[in-house]
Amino acid sequence: MSHLNALRAATGPFTASVIGFAAALVLQAPALANETFRFEGKAYDTADNLIYREFHEVTGECRDGAWRPQEQTVAYKDAGNNETFATKTLRYSGSLLRPGVDFRQPQHQEILSITPAGEDTVDIEWQQGENSPSTWTVDIEDSLVADTGFDHFIRQNWSALTAGDSVSFRFLAPTRGEHYGFVAEPATNREIRADHVFRIRPSGLMLRLLVDPIYLGYNDSGFLSHYSGLGNIRENADQNYTVTILYQGDNNPGCPLLP
Repeated sequence: MSHLNALRAATGPFTASVIGFAAALVLQAPALANETFRFEGKAYDTADNLIYREFHEVTGECRDGAWRPQEQTVAYKDAGNNETFATKTLRYSGSLLRPGVDFRQPQHQEILSITPAGEDTVDIEWQQGENSPSTWTVDIEDSLVADTGFDHFIRQNWSALTAGDSVSFRFLAPTRGEHYGFVAEPATNREIRADHVFRIRPSGLMLRLLVDPIYLGYNDSGFLSHYSGLGNIRENADQNYTVTILYQGDNNPGCPLLP
């Protein structure tokens, strides 16, 4: 496996095939406890072939006038036979930016867990194939984002990003037990039809040469409708798919996504 593919595979889990805590409209409805809403993502490869679908179910509540997810489950289903080939569970009890993660991709014998360990560290365990599990304990910085947490990071910095500013953060690469400097910024991309388009990219020169940017499309209510970049589903043992994922919500929480 080349150094480039190794780095892409290692940084794959921070892509956001799990991106999005969906709501197509901002509804002015009474706050409801323990709501559940669902949305679907259709993932296409670089040749525009539908390769898999994501089925998301999110439980949460309206708190302080905004949606607060508590737990999210994702079933990844093959586009051809509709069989579930991977699953993910995310828990947001500790932080919206750093959820607990349990990701399983049996076809490649891959298991990844990210577990908050108090206020200052996260524990990571990753295993692929017949290799022994790798484990790390990583110190937390205030700007550290893990997995789907970047979707919340975008919304928490909505005013700055929609005003044209860029925002720096650290992104966890769990299969390396490291985090790296990244930047979220406004962008243009003719292939994305959305009210707002943002890009997240490495801030360091070396990583920027090796890792392509991820493009994100959002509607005015803060719902992620379009994702384009490296995904977290493996194309083979050495690298992950580069995908375009289109998200559509089946129902909406009773309060705004944007804080």
